[in-house]
Amino acid sequence: AVNARGGHAGRHSFVSTYIFSTDHKMIAKQYLLLGLVMALVGAFTAYLIRWQLAYPNTDAPGWGLVSPDKFNMLITMHGTIMVFFVGMPILVGAFSNFVIPLQIGARDMAFPRINMISFWGAFLAAVVLISSFFVSGGAAAGGWTGYPPLSASAEYTGVHWGVVLWLLSLALLFASSTMGGINYLVTASCLRARGMTFFRIPLATWCLLAATLAFFFSVGPLIAGAVMLLLDNLIGTGFFLPQRGGEPLLWQHLFWFFGHPEVYVIFLPGLGAVLEVIPVFSRKPIFGYRTLVWSIIAAVGLSYIVWAHHMFVSGMNPKL
Repeated sequence: AVNARGGHAGRHSFVSTYIFSTDHKMIAKQYLLLGLVMALVGAFTAYLIRWQLAYPNTDAPGWGLVSPDKFNMLITMHGTIMVFFVGMPILVGAFSNFVIPLQIGARDMAFPRINMISFWGAFLAAVVLISSFFVSGGAAAGGWTGYPPLSASAEYTGVHWGVVLWLLSLALLFASSTMGGINYLVTASCLRARGMTFFRIPLATWCLLAATLAFFFSVGPLIAGAVMLLLDNLIGTGFFLPQRGGEPLLWQHLFWFFGHPEVYVIFLPGLGAVLEVIPVFSRKPIFGYRTLVWSIIAAVGLSYIVWAHHMFVSGMNPKL
């Protein structure tokens, strides 16, 4: 409930205020905290990787010997954590929740409860990912890009349940990000202050909305690919395994069709921050506002058609 001045009315318990909150600022802080905690986990994996490279075959303090299979696991989990569980919660989740309503003059997000669920979906995804360290065989070890055949069968890495939990974690995170993205787009479309047209929206919000669109239109093929990869691991289908009639390159196409727009999902919020900071401290309005907006939109559009530059060494036709 909100009072006549737009403030939240009544007294709230600790749980409703700080844990299961529907206030966009508190949810932004929750995303920020989640991202920072996962950054520490990611930093620990980076430390172990660097220790093995600097001092091969010696015990790393706090861990022990970084064996080859553990090294592959650390590489996989480091990449997954830093891209999906640090970059996205902080740069998209925290920034979007905090900045968008304030910059467009809205009281809160369009769907506060869905906003709350989106955070707890991301939190659950992080818990599932961390739990994969402790199952039999350890966490996923097929690289953070999950290339088959390393990720499609346990015979290559000795990891089965770790891959299953890795895929489940990503599925939960993508569902969470989709719910959050719906909020960002609907809020900016429907709850703008009177007189604020789309070409009066601050550039930081434009960048956050563009990042959301980049995610929306690219994540579908990866979800389909993840389901197929899960089936390869659980019931022995052959979508990506050549010995079962599958095509490993199919996964690379599906992954990078999402993976390249994902670069912009993480880059655009940072660009938006720069575009806000420079005008404030130079005490001048941003130059070329409309050109920047259309450039951002064009960059998102181009991000969907250039994924093959991640696959130059895959053997596909270089002209493509």
